[in-house]
Amino acid sequence: MKFTISKYAAQQVIDQSKEAAENLNRNMQLMDRQINSQFIGLKDPAFISYLELSMQMQEVLKQISGKMEAVSDYCQKVITWIDQYGDM
Repeated sequence: MKFTISKYAAQQVIDQSKEAAENLNRNMQLMDRQINSQFIGLKDPAFISYLELSMQMQEVLKQISGKMEAVSDYCQKVITWIDQYGDM
C-alpha cells in the first residue's frame, strides 16, 4: 500500500489543528468565566466538587491541545521533508 501526502494537505492539517486548539482554549476560558461569575462566593459542596472536576477536565483538554500541536509539528516536518527530498 502506498500513501501520498501533499504539502497542501499537510498545511491544511496544520491550519485546522491550530484553529481547533485556539477554539478549544477560547471555549475553556469562556466556560470558566461564565461558571465562576454565576457562582462566585458559593460554598456548596456540590459546586466545589464541580470545580474540582472542571479543573481535571481542563487538564485533559490541555493535553488534547498539546496533541494537536504535536500533529501540527509533525506535519511541518513532513512539509520540510517534501521540500528537501520531493524533487529527487
